[in-house]
Amino acid sequence: MHTIWIYGPILAIVLHTFILLIYAATKRIKAVCNNQLDYKIVQNLDYRAMPEDILLAGRSYDNQFQQPILFIVLLAFMALNTIQGIAWIIAAWLYVALRIWHSVEHLSARNIKRRTIAFGLSALLLLFMWLTFLISRLF
Repeated sequence: MHTIWIYGPILAIVLHTFILLIYAATKRIKAVCNNQLDYKIVQNLDYRAMPEDILLAGRSYDNQFQQPILFIVLLAFMALNTIQGIAWIIAAWLYVALRIWHSVEHLSARNIKRRTIAFGLSALLLLFMWLTFLISRLF
């Protein structure tokens, strides 16, 4: 049994992380080059003196090293155990979509309620996926 489907959601999350990295770095570099931000503020990560849009870009990138890491580890365990099925595929891609939605809301700083919903749904889905995986291995 092949679990090749797992690489699609992993690739999407990894690409999303690198896109956020490039976005955050570009915003910082442009701000420093345009004298809108002192490089020492970036060097020392003085968040109090950093413009909100640059701060949000960095935080959105940092967020990719929290829940998404647990997601990638889960998919790796699933690959090792050759677990697959349409429900897993849908759940994995839904998780990716929720994380992208969360990043969009985070970067736009438009609506804290929508950002919280996106974050909460992704967290609950990931918890459900982990519990389902662990229960399936135990019984």
